[in-house]
Amino acid sequence: MRVMMNNWDVRGGVSDFWHYIRAPRPHRWAFWTATIAVTLAVFYGIATNIVRTEEPKAQIIYFENWTAGRSTDEVNAGWIERAKEVNRANAIRRAEYQKLADRMGVDYDSSEADKETRETLGAEADTVVKAPEPPKHSTLAERAARGPKAAPAAPVPPATSAPTAR
Repeated sequence: MRVMMNNWDVRGGVSDFWHYIRAPRPHRWAFWTATIAVTLAVFYGIATNIVRTEEPKAQIIYFENWTAGRSTDEVNAGWIERAKEVNRANAIRRAEYQKLADRMGVDYDSSEADKETRETLGAEADTVVKAPEPPKHSTLAERAARGPKAAPAAPVPPATSAPTAR
């Protein structure tokens, strides 16, 4: 195998191909035309579909237009309101994580963050931080401890008179 790969002779293959092309066969030009057309069609299809470019989509960009004469107090009030919104969202997220941790039996202490939220949001923080507990569902172990449910009594079919034999 090593000897065969080291001694390449392309001339023999090219001359065989050239003699095959030059041999007079009926319909050879039709076959060559069809072959070249199919090859070009495949290459064209690959070239046009290999890199997909998406048309840029229309974007609507919203912005707020502030007046140039805003006071520093108005700017600070806007910052504080946005900070309160972020703290409110974080408090809700922490409460959900606390519920999840309680259900999984994992220690999760958000008291320090809740304290900061109370300082920021004031009285509103108590409603946000301590959301009401969802109804507790019984676990599989609790159901097994209660035992199986009593099966309902089967209905008794009505009595029918059977024909008597004589």
